[in-house]
Amino acid sequence: MPTENPSPAGLSPVHPYPEKTRAPAFLLPIFKLPLVLYRLRLGWLLGHYFLQITHIGRRSGKVRRTILAVLSFDGQTREITAVSAWNASEWYKNIQAAPALEVETGTTRYAPVQRDLSPEEIAQLFVTYRRQHPIFIRMVCRIPGWKWDSSYEEFLDLARTLRGVAFRPKQS
Repeated sequence: MPTENPSPAGLSPVHPYPEKTRAPAFLLPIFKLPLVLYRLRLGWLLGHYFLQITHIGRRSGKVRRTILAVLSFDGQTREITAVSAWNASEWYKNIQAAPALEVETGTTRYAPVQRDLSPEEIAQLFVTYRRQHPIFIRMVCRIPGWKWDSSYEEFLDLARTLRGVAFRPKQS
């Protein structure tokens, strides 16, 4: 006798968030718009809401550029944090194989050192981002299907399924 899946399609019985591995194909053209602005040297128009990361493809060896939503930017230290919304994000796999070559947000550009974020750091970033950007977080969360009004515990549960990175300028 076939067993029924008690959870809705795409939801884990443990985690209330969709277990997507990649962005939906219909969203890819929308994601490319900021990349076009960065290629035209107009990325500064996006302020510190987006980040362009330059990295090397782990299989191809080619230089790749990816646009990410910035969860936090510290103007003094110039630290930038970003989270992989899907567990199979190629940019994240690539920077694990070889560190990022360059990051750029607003008018800030540098060769970074990077460190992985803990689930607790990711959850706190979501909580802080929601407080600082109450409208934008609704859009950011809608893309991968997250709940924007989650509690800290729910964000922590989500964060355990994600990967996040903090970038800082290399010391000379």
